[in-house]
Amino acid sequence: MQIDRDPSLATLTTMRVGGPARVLLSLDSLEELPEAIAFAQGQGMPWKILGGGSNVVFADAGWGGVLITLPSGSVHQDTDGAHEQLIVEAGYDWDTLVAESVARGLWGLENLSGIPGTCGATPMQNVGAYGVEIADVLSWVEVYDSREGAPLRLRPEDCAFGYRDSRVAYALSRTPAPRLAYRDLAAHFGAEATPTLAQIREAVLLIRSGKFPDLRTVGTAGSFFKNPVIDCRQAHELTERYPELPVYPAGERCKVSLAWILDHVCALRGFALGPVGLFQHQPLVVVAHAGATQADLDRLAATVAERVMDATGIAIEREVEMVY
Repeated sequence: MQIDRDPSLATLTTMRVGGPARVLLSLDSLEELPEAIAFAQGQGMPWKILGGGSNVVFADAGWGGVLITLPSGSVHQDTDGAHEQLIVEAGYDWDTLVAESVARGLWGLENLSGIPGTCGATPMQNVGAYGVEIADVLSWVEVYDSREGAPLRLRPEDCAFGYRDSRVAYALSRTPAPRLAYRDLAAHFGAEATPTLAQIREAVLLIRSGKFPDLRTVGTAGSFFKNPVIDCRQAHELTERYPELPVYPAGERCKVSLAWILDHVCALRGFALGPVGLFQHQPLVVVAHAGATQADLDRLAATVAERVMDATGIAIEREVEMVY
């Protein structure tokens, strides 16, 4: 285990803002996790596990706690009845796993190509894209219960997702099962297409490259805001005013496209305040240029939320975790 004092949070997150953390513990193995938690508790400090840092923003003043990063670990393939399981440690890079599943001829993860972060974050957030979400393929999660000081294996129906992931198993299939209903994929392939795994992955990566900025050149945390889930009566009223507004069922409620609202209702595509702004090609995405701060992000988010409320009556929420 490596111990670093006052590491820069801006260098540990893809948004590239934030002051220092008190302590960073970089684990060499998952077996060191209880020791790391005990260290934080012994210091009387809060602790938090950090994956790829792609869905979190820290305060400019920093964070007075212990950050824990996990080792990348490895992937193990096992057969479970009709499914092939990929069992992977939480610190493993997500898109590397997707690429490996495609190379092994395993269906299920290909639509989730190009998403930054680690595998341990996927069940915590129920990561989803292009018509697929982790709940569709999750087999089990092995967690460490910090309250009991013991490991625990949870099935999807048992997950409270307040635990700290250590290993995750995904149930995949060798039987071709392309999922192309998502509009962008359907437009890319056409109605009669039967693409291969590799072709679907390539298409998803191509589509994402047009919607998301390059993490190598600009700070971003991907989609900064959630698509609102609202009462269907309110959604119907909005579609009477804006017939082209995309609306999707969400249980007994309706989910509306915030990106469409930001673009076509609020005219906020490319809107910027100083060094932060909405990405020109996808207004759900916030970008942070050199010199940006957490305060800049808060000001932008508040302005966008106010504009949406004034135009639609919808209160929007941030998808990115803010740690102050």
